Amino acid sequence: MTDAAAIANPDQLASAVSSTVSEGPAAGCRALDLRVWGGVDVRLLPDRGLDAGAAWFRGVPLAWLSPAGERPPLPADELVGERWREAWAGGLITTCGLSNVGAPSDGHGLHGTYSHRRAEGLTVSRAPDHLAAEATVEDPPFRVERRVTTALGTGLLRLEDTTTNTSEWTAAAPLLYHVNVGTPMWAEGAWLETDGEEVVPRDDDAAAGLDAWDAPPPPLEDGPERVFEHVGATWLRLTSPGAGVELTVRSSLPRLWQWVHPAAGMYALGIEPANCSVLGRATDIEAGRMPLLDPGETRTSWLTIEARWSG
Repeated sequence: MTDAAAIANPDQLASAVSSTVSEGPAAGCRALDLRVWGGVDVRLLPDRGLDAGAAWFRGVPLAWLSPAGERPPLPADELVGERWREAWAGGLITTCGLSNVGAPSDGHGLHGTYSHRRAEGLTVSRAPDHLAAEATVEDPPFRVERRVTTALGTGLLRLEDTTTNTSEWTAAAPLLYHVNVGTPMWAEGAWLETDGEEVVPRDDDAAAGLDAWDAPPPPLEDGPERVFEHVGATWLRLTSPGAGVELTVRSSLPRLWQWVHPAAGMYALGIEPANCSVLGRATDIEAGRMPLLDPGETRTSWLTIEARWSG
């Protein structure tokens, strides 16, 4: 690291800029931009659960941004069926849950309500080697204490959640971190690798593309999404010679899913560590695989995204 005595102002190397969006669909929403020397610059969205929006590693865009772009959260009671998709901005990290992940199920909409909850008590701290943002998010019956750090001098971004069931009953608590990557990272010539034991397609559309899960498909006019599970995987790495960057995703969660949308105008890769399936809460409950939190019980989970030059 640079000698501290040679730094006139620490903002030269790391800065945190809070703002309120003034124009466009997200007008009135809060943003927090963390910028660090030699690391991952990331735009955090306090009104969307302190999820991560746009992100760059040494000037290379990492995140996939949806056609909808940044926009305000929807009221939780409106998040029924597939409505969640309408206000999904994409971004580097979208948190899915905490009462449902995947298909609408048991009266809960697609991917739950967490990413439409506003963070409170937002604070930013600085250390010699990182910037950190912390906040609390209430997604009843859960309280989530979130901390996001981005390191100076290395491309390491880390998210840590402490989730507590604040109710008086045992609650289903599925969780999925939807890490979204787009062009130029997810483009011709790139490839994926993982330490998983087996790749399992979710459905017939995925089965049709099973032999090519590890490479970006050509854009298709109306190509259906493809979802795979990497059984036993603890990490997934994307190497992109075109962008010159290697991106590795790890987490504390026991399952790892991959989402590929090849359609022109969408064209995205999702790397999705989870503690559940993507088939909805009813499926997991019936299979006896639904993660549960008892009253007052606390769970800690983490996700890391590490970028480095691949050349």
